[in-house]
Amino acid sequence: MRIVVTGATGFVGRAFIRRAVAGGHVVNGLVRPGSAGLPADPGVTTTVGTLARPPWDALGRFGPDVCVHAAWITDAGVYLDSPENRRYMDESLDFLQGLLDRGLGHLVALGTSAEYQASSEPLHESRSPLEPLSPYARAKHALRVALDDGVRAAGARLAWARLFQPYGVGEPAARLCSSVIRRLADGERVTLKTPRAIRDWIHVDDVAAALLHLVEQRVDTVVNIGSGIPRTVHDMALAIAGLLGRAELVATSRAGADPSGSFVADPTRMRALGWTPQVELADGLARLIADLR
Repeated sequence: MRIVVTGATGFVGRAFIRRAVAGGHVVNGLVRPGSAGLPADPGVTTTVGTLARPPWDALGRFGPDVCVHAAWITDAGVYLDSPENRRYMDESLDFLQGLLDRGLGHLVALGTSAEYQASSEPLHESRSPLEPLSPYARAKHALRVALDDGVRAAGARLAWARLFQPYGVGEPAARLCSSVIRRLADGERVTLKTPRAIRDWIHVDDVAAALLHLVEQRVDTVVNIGSGIPRTVHDMALAIAGLLGRAELVATSRAGADPSGSFVADPTRMRALGWTPQVELADGLARLIADLR
């Protein structure tokens, strides 16, 4: 297939491109002016442009069968409440509608687990209530709702992939895993702000494989991309500390349940489609530690 990828130089975008090219697909990465671009590969071409100023002529010449939309604001500590979320929503909708108007038949777009209402039960695509509280989650949810109409009117397909907690090589330095690894490796004591927060960590290579599965199967529904395994922030820090031999540097906490609640995927739908995660947590963390060292 011929796949155009937005957010091509980002954490998830790069991982997806590696997986897609390895699978024999042809990829066109949309990169912003001045970006470092993508590694040279015969299966990858680069088109310079933005969501606000799309390079329509170049995209038309490429002739994509599907678009994987991964572009968004992702700066750790900033993205959840940034007013930029609204801009990304508006620009994404205009760009993706433009592709649909030009004949695109399939769209795979990245949503977020934060669209859901927190729950002590695994979150299911059709049964769990939605409650997008942050500007980030609200913008993602609004984009999906708006796209539904445009995709149906165009006779196209939409796979909305709600990502849970991706981690792995290439993640932003301020993300939990990379931050903890660097601090422990430097001999610093780690005190966690939300040690009891329960999340669902999923390796970025498994995320990439899931997205490619959605592309190849031409999936047309909302899906969760998560492991289905609940882990606290404290669990993750201890797992990293154990691999580094630095468990004494992780501060314990007597805090109760995290007020943000639990966000863990019910992965039944993706498993029924034929995808399961392959990267065990210890292996994924070991790869990240080796890369950061």
